[in-house]
Amino acid sequence: MAGVAGRAGLARGDEAAVAFTAAVAPTWPAAGAACAVPAAMVALERVQSGAHYPSDVAAGAAIGLATAWLTRRAPHLILRHGI
Repeated sequence: MAGVAGRAGLARGDEAAVAFTAAVAPTWPAAGAACAVPAAMVALERVQSGAHYPSDVAAGAAIGLATAWLTRRAPHLILRHGI
């Protein structure tokens, strides 16, 4: 990808979009589905425009999913393990 080197980095906004979508989807599936479409479109646009490498977007999505999972599980884990 020409022009990406030097300005590509981990996708922070993409992480937030995926985390929000993953956190909302189990409780409110319709909103989760509505949020997933724009989140995916933004991720694809960032790669297409050369702002991020595909691996940056994939890593950002993985971090977002892990963050959503930890956020949803944290109260249960804290109560269970007495942290």
